[in-house]
Amino acid sequence: MPEIRRRSKFFMYVSYALLVIVLIGFSPTYYLRAFFDVPAIPLYVYGHGAALTAWFIWFCVQTTAVNYGRVALHRRLGVVGITIGILVILSGTVSAMGLAPRLLEKYGNIDSDIFRITGVVWGNIGMMVAFTGFLVAAVLNRRKSEIHKRLMYLASIGIILPAFGRITKFPMIDLPEPAFVFGCLLMLLGMLVIFDKKNRGSVHRVTWIGGIALFASLIFFGLVVPTTAPGRAFVLALT
Repeated sequence: MPEIRRRSKFFMYVSYALLVIVLIGFSPTYYLRAFFDVPAIPLYVYGHGAALTAWFIWFCVQTTAVNYGRVALHRRLGVVGITIGILVILSGTVSAMGLAPRLLEKYGNIDSDIFRITGVVWGNIGMMVAFTGFLVAAVLNRRKSEIHKRLMYLASIGIILPAFGRITKFPMIDLPEPAFVFGCLLMLLGMLVIFDKKNRGSVHRVTWIGGIALFASLIFFGLVVPTTAPGRAFVLALT
């Protein structure tokens, strides 16, 4: 049996943690919805949930394969990851487009809740834009492991934010959703910074550039675009 080179388990353990967060966050509204009193969801939302789940399971498999020296398997499964990633992007975009009429039905007043509705819709679009950018960059840098694994990490934490948002709505939990979600994102980015400092002595350029890009994308799409007339008009057209 070939000797397994000692590797950091950071990305493997954090991929497990991300999967657990997804399973917990979406249990009431997706995985265990039969046991909860929740509104019906369209078929395309089921598809997006399946694609998202497949992504985080695949991410766990990939980080585990690398950790145990199965690099050849990791590379063979890369095509699977690209396919799942495309499904995440397509289903996520469709789900974001379908959010407007569903949110309008929930809040009931497009005039008083326009910023909230447009913010959620554009915020989800922004997540898909960031995920697409990180995924493309990761594929292009697949032979540069230090860059590749950080880009895959950034891609994954960028689409896990709705799971944190769902957690704030759990019974007995009273947390402000935006602050909690962005706080969790900062924590996940901070973990990568600490990993870099411990293992490299300095923060990798992909970590800080990617972290800034991720926050910029979320702020631009979630907070700036919804305040513009074209941003609102686009969402209104979806209703």
